[in-house]
Amino acid sequence: MSQPTRHSELALVIAFLAVIGAVAITQTSLELARHERVQFTDVFRYRLTARNLRQFEDTLQAKSWFQQKLRPVVQQILFQTLRDTGAKGLLGLDHWVFYRPDVRYLVEPDRLEVDSHDTSWVAPSDGSTRRDHVVRAIARFRDQLQARGIELVVVPIPGKPSVYPDRLTRRAVGRTADFHSPTLELLDALRREGVKTVDLFAVFREARSPIESQGVAGPLYLAQDTHWTPAGAELAAQAVATRLRELGSAPAPTSQFRTQRVQVARWGDVLDMMQIPGLRNAFASQAVECEQVIDPVLGPLIPRASDRPGTCRYPGQKASVLVLGDSFCRIYQFSEPQSLGEWLTPPGRPKEEPGAKRLLPGSAGFISRLALALKSPVDAIVSDGGASTDVRRKLSTDAEILEGKRVVVWEFVERDIALGRQGWEDAPLPTRLD
Repeated sequence: MSQPTRHSELALVIAFLAVIGAVAITQTSLELARHERVQFTDVFRYRLTARNLRQFEDTLQAKSWFQQKLRPVVQQILFQTLRDTGAKGLLGLDHWVFYRPDVRYLVEPDRLEVDSHDTSWVAPSDGSTRRDHVVRAIARFRDQLQARGIELVVVPIPGKPSVYPDRLTRRAVGRTADFHSPTLELLDALRREGVKTVDLFAVFREARSPIESQGVAGPLYLAQDTHWTPAGAELAAQAVATRLRELGSAPAPTSQFRTQRVQVARWGDVLDMMQIPGLRNAFASQAVECEQVIDPVLGPLIPRASDRPGTCRYPGQKASVLVLGDSFCRIYQFSEPQSLGEWLTPPGRPKEEPGAKRLLPGSAGFISRLALALKSPVDAIVSDGGASTDVRRKLSTDAEILEGKRVVVWEFVERDIALGRQGWEDAPLPTRLD
């Protein structure tokens, strides 16, 4: 190796180490100047377990000055020059934007599962995969409910690229029938275990075909959002209601709801997650027509002041159906950040406090549509990004909401099969009320 080449390599190594060191030194100096605890010392304060290390990494990222101030500027430059959308988003065709983890789930292989307990050691895999682990977790939850005389119906939600691969890449245009989500293998495995399921993949595929789509108004998913349109939510609610009737688990019709049409403008949540300044200027908001479901006596089917966070209960313990779900149940149904949209109709709505959550429009999502399709009340526990484990943990501390239930509808978006927050841990059912 020539001497000039060795000097160049040494200079590159030194420059690389200087950049890494400058980040740590700058962050530590800022924390000392603010009289804050130096975050990197947390690694010495707690046991070196997988959970603590993940928490340490998340805290470092959240408090990093470079993450908060410098990263958005760099991302803005990269987007304007190279159309680089960063780690969260992917640009599709016709101004559609996709959530990158949705695509990752479809293209990455099913990996081996390891022990996820909070220990200092990671146990070697027993040869089972993450999908196998999810099937076992769902089957255990089914068994828990069966012991209480409650039926479980599992509803995996297709991610947007599973339904619209032709809006993601030109290679899929005209070939959507050739694409098959790996979630179909999970559905097959659940059926072999005797778990009741709803195949929304088949339902949405039929809705997209020219012959079957006459009753569906517009796309099933929002263009710059991870979630479905009101048409997609209604189609899913109708499919679940039909399945409950087939199983003999649907409640007897007891309620007469009325509906009213309203319109909201929505900005995609993927645009927010990309955290690129000025990004919304490149994408127009999407006008969405919703149909609110109204109880003639109680009004909109939204959480009351007495309900626990993330929980919606119909007064009087009248509901025999409980929905456990994620943000696919929250959208159009419960309060959301103001940054996600605004009302278009009716005019003259009261002024809201800056930063407060608003209904967009409320009582028009999957939960209300399911109640309308069943003509019967529905209770719900919802956790954004937490349908794999968090909703069951919330259920485990809420004995009242499980009383009188005949069926639990468990909804989760398909990417959570591999990438679910908090994994797929066991959670006990609440103690029976006497």
